[in-house]
Amino acid sequence: MRGKEYRISIATLTDYHLQDFIRCPNQFFFHHIEGKITTQLNWRKRVQFVVDQVVSRYYKLPQISKTSKKVMEFIDDHWSALDVRQFESKVHYYMVLANMTDHLLQFLTSEKMENPPLFLYEKFNINIEELGTELSLTFEVAEWSTNSFIIKKYLVDTHEEMNLLFINMISVFCEKAFGQLPERIEIFSLMEGKVESYIPTMKDVSDGLEYLNIIKNLLQEPKKYLKTGSLTVCKSCSYQKSCYEGININQERFNRQ
Repeated sequence: MRGKEYRISIATLTDYHLQDFIRCPNQFFFHHIEGKITTQLNWRKRVQFVVDQVVSRYYKLPQISKTSKKVMEFIDDHWSALDVRQFESKVHYYMVLANMTDHLLQFLTSEKMENPPLFLYEKFNINIEELGTELSLTFEVAEWSTNSFIIKKYLVDTHEEMNLLFINMISVFCEKAFGQLPERIEIFSLMEGKVESYIPTMKDVSDGLEYLNIIKNLLQEPKKYLKTGSLTVCKSCSYQKSCYEGININQERFNRQ
């Protein structure tokens, strides 16, 4: 049970922790706070690992070698480690593979990359005085632009709340760490084949600090964590049994307050 006075200390706000929290606070609780280990790793995390490997290897190629054939080779190399039983069904397995392949090919080969990336899967930490904590962020791809730089994130899937999280984190981090905002933030959703493009301003920095402070306060109080309303997330969750055995009662109590 989550005690009435149960609070946790937040030393670092990490992008992948916050991503998990936004997706489902209860799932975050079981995995990151209680440390419950399951044999079933969420299919989304496995596929995201494949995506990261393919993107990283592609960006390291010389321009002449950046071809559709290379993308296919990299996908074959890493996808072979996945098992169909790690997915919801065989249909789901092949649907994910088809979408990821089609959209990675489309996104990676649609533009010429004449210069090496500024950052490629590099992790940075910075202390944010206004938050009283560190902010940790991995830049998957950052490319030089005419006036600044462009941040690109290649994700298995995303949604409005997830995009808001990344826009806030990237805006705050870049202004505090580099003294400069990106010219543009691009978030690629491989399941849907969509690209969300956003031009950050200094207002996003002040709004981002307020947003991250709210998230930090929420993270510190597990007794108020709510179960996600997404059936898609619940279907593939490794912690369904624990969730339905009573911890999600907190949601009903919280809603009655």
